Amino acid sequence: MNWLIAHRVASIAAANLHHRLGLPEDGFVDVFEALRRSGLMVAGDEMPSLFGAYMPPGRGRHGGILLNSTMSEATIRHTGAHELGHAQMGHERCLADGPDLFSGLPRNKWPDEEKQAEAFAAWFLMPIRAVKTILTRLGLDIPREAADVYQLSLHLGTSFRGAVRHLQHLHMATPDVAAGWRSVQPARLRARVSGQTGQPPARVWDLTSLTDGSDLHVEQGDRLIVRTPRLSDRPTFTGPAAVMMLANPHAVELDEGAEFDIAGNIDLPSPLTVTSPAGQTLWSGTLMPTPEDRRGLLAAAHKPLLVGPRNGARR
Repeated sequence: MNWLIAHRVASIAAANLHHRLGLPEDGFVDVFEALRRSGLMVAGDEMPSLFGAYMPPGRGRHGGILLNSTMSEATIRHTGAHELGHAQMGHERCLADGPDLFSGLPRNKWPDEEKQAEAFAAWFLMPIRAVKTILTRLGLDIPREAADVYQLSLHLGTSFRGAVRHLQHLHMATPDVAAGWRSVQPARLRARVSGQTGQPPARVWDLTSLTDGSDLHVEQGDRLIVRTPRLSDRPTFTGPAAVMMLANPHAVELDEGAEFDIAGNIDLPSPLTVTSPAGQTLWSGTLMPTPEDRRGLLAAAHKPLLVGPRNGARR
């Protein structure tokens, strides 16, 4: 099976699962909710020699997946979607060794099941309606440069390079253009957007009036740059305690916007509103946290966690 056929099969399977589970196709996709609704047990722990694994259901037991919690949240989401693809396409037990999926194997040598699962992950996390919706929110019809792809990946909750690969399949980038984007290190993009060359923040959101009203799935360590003209040099904001406004922003002048750091965990969906000194709302968005029952899948939690197939309870 070549990659073209794998993507055709996977795109249909991903669309069918979206429809069956009633998941949105125009924005961020909650892969862990999909795993739960699909009846799969999810276990995350520090397993540096294991990328992920899928165990099919058997007599008297649920199917399940194992995730390496030492990876970034975007990579864990992608791995979860990859293993979900194995389940949806009826594959047998699949195990990926090492911290990077088939890093030592050329993509044209991947087993058919892995091609299908990898393609499923891309279509499931980045359905074309979601990509187009977010590009519109960014003021774009197609990405023009690597920085556009980086911002797209933040809103979708995917990796930068995963987004680059999928844009080729969506015919939004030629192979040569995509190769050029892949050569750019995300750290360079973060430094460029944040205005900090020494130690840029872990992730940097570039937000404008077009992103007003967006749900932002943020993480501790994120920098939010909100470009809001008419703010004057005395900006004010309302938001959760974990959000800190920079007194001396790096990327914008005080009368052109404001910058915020996510300095701690956000426990509930929380509005962030930027206002003028006169009390006029100039920009607002909702900060969406990683739910408490999934933080154990992230390396910062340093503990194993099982998410059950029905109620999500800790086990």
